[in-house]
Amino acid sequence: MNTNNRRLIKNTGLLYFRLIFLTFINLYAVRVTLEALGKIDYGVFSVIASVVLSMSILTGALTSASQRYLSYHLGKNDYEKYSHTFTLLLLTFVILAGTLIVIGEGLGYFFIEKWLDIPTDRIQAAYWVFQTVLATFAFSLVTIPYTSSIVANERMDAFAIFSIVEGVLKLAIALILIHYGGDRLILYGVLTAVISIVVFLMSMQYCHSKFKYCRYIWKWNGDTFKGLMGYTGWNLFGSLSGMLDNQGQNILLNIYFGPIINTAKAIADRIQNVVSGFSANIYMAASPQIIKSYAAEEYDRALSLVMKTSKMSFLLLFVLSFPLICNMDGLLSIWLGADANTPDMTVFSQLILVYCLVISLEPPISRIIQATGDIKRYQLSVGAITLTYIPIAVLAFELGGSAILSIVILIAVMAIAHILRIFVAKRQVNLRPWEYCKEVAIPILKVSIIGGAAFMLSPLCSTSSDSFALILLRTATATFCGLFIAVILGLNQEDRQFILGLIKDKLHKTRI
Repeated sequence: MNTNNRRLIKNTGLLYFRLIFLTFINLYAVRVTLEALGKIDYGVFSVIASVVLSMSILTGALTSASQRYLSYHLGKNDYEKYSHTFTLLLLTFVILAGTLIVIGEGLGYFFIEKWLDIPTDRIQAAYWVFQTVLATFAFSLVTIPYTSSIVANERMDAFAIFSIVEGVLKLAIALILIHYGGDRLILYGVLTAVISIVVFLMSMQYCHSKFKYCRYIWKWNGDTFKGLMGYTGWNLFGSLSGMLDNQGQNILLNIYFGPIINTAKAIADRIQNVVSGFSANIYMAASPQIIKSYAAEEYDRALSLVMKTSKMSFLLLFVLSFPLICNMDGLLSIWLGADANTPDMTVFSQLILVYCLVISLEPPISRIIQATGDIKRYQLSVGAITLTYIPIAVLAFELGGSAILSIVILIAVMAIAHILRIFVAKRQVNLRPWEYCKEVAIPILKVSIIGGAAFMLSPLCSTSSDSFALILLRTATATFCGLFIAVILGLNQEDRQFILGLIKDKLHKTRI
């Protein structure tokens, strides 16, 4: 096994350890936070955060540019350009953060008073939360060049440690809220902003001490800036469509159905963040190597990583999602309490996992196209499809559609967009559609069809009325069934031999 593959496996393992640790912390923190704030205040915070994040249409574009250019320069061993790019990125994010704060201050009154459905007695607290969310967002922006440097250098140990510290601090906030006698919503916003400052300082100090080329070179480089802004400009269209899909959905749900539905969607979003992280770990570990391989003109290895990452991320997510979908009602009742759980929460959470499965296929293809630096055709074609979500959702709501329909429409739009994404990749990076179907699409379709049939026909599903022991037994049984389906139908003989080889290698090292 070569050095790059060993590093990829090691980084994936570190990220999985981080995610498993954070999963337990976040699940408990969400329950305590929901209990401390209540459904109304929790929904208010969620929708205000969505409004602020909706201003960050440049964030996705610049984050992608950061990771692409820094990884590309490392692949070329060009450390001088790395330093120039890092400086330009940091300056750009500082200016962007200041600009969005000014815009946010100007539009805050309009959003809170005129647009959002917020109870009258919580308007004042909503203004405080809006200010703290703006501060959180600003520090999160200026942290991106540093976290991008950590990822580009494949130092996932540091990334994992910083994430764990952030998770522990969020748990501490939840515990503080329970014992606080004042306005808990305001305190929650303030302490969340403090966490973003702590993460920024840790990331900055680490990069300055570990990477000698991660330094400020205040020398103007027109070519670098032109390339960076050109890349960002075309990526902006994709970021805009993503912002409208994710944040726009929350705003539409608030307008048509009120903050209670926002709370149900917020719980589903928490589940999405936790679960999707399991597949994202493979992508995050592989992403720098995809770009570095492309920069080194190792095109076959780059495409091979795209194929393997796409399939493995989907299968891992399926194994995790299948038992959750089957037992969502019972598990939510255990997690949040039977009184806090609602039918909307259950269905939102089940469908959000289906959505996670669909979008888990996107990052590997996007990354290899971004590695080329030519993303104009990709963003225009795929972004045009995803932008249809909002008008379709508005039409569905105006015709009397339920809140649940918003996620169903989103799943359909993203599935169509991915089909188009494959053919764009064929033209730009010579990704062969038939090979992609053979290696990725057909195996995951088999897994999805059999998994869906098992969900509809089997007695694996639990309800909130089941006992704790029965819910856990059914969840464990569904986990085994999901793993069996993924291994038998999703993996080919080469994949199984590779996994067995890894296990044997680890056991041999343990004995030594």
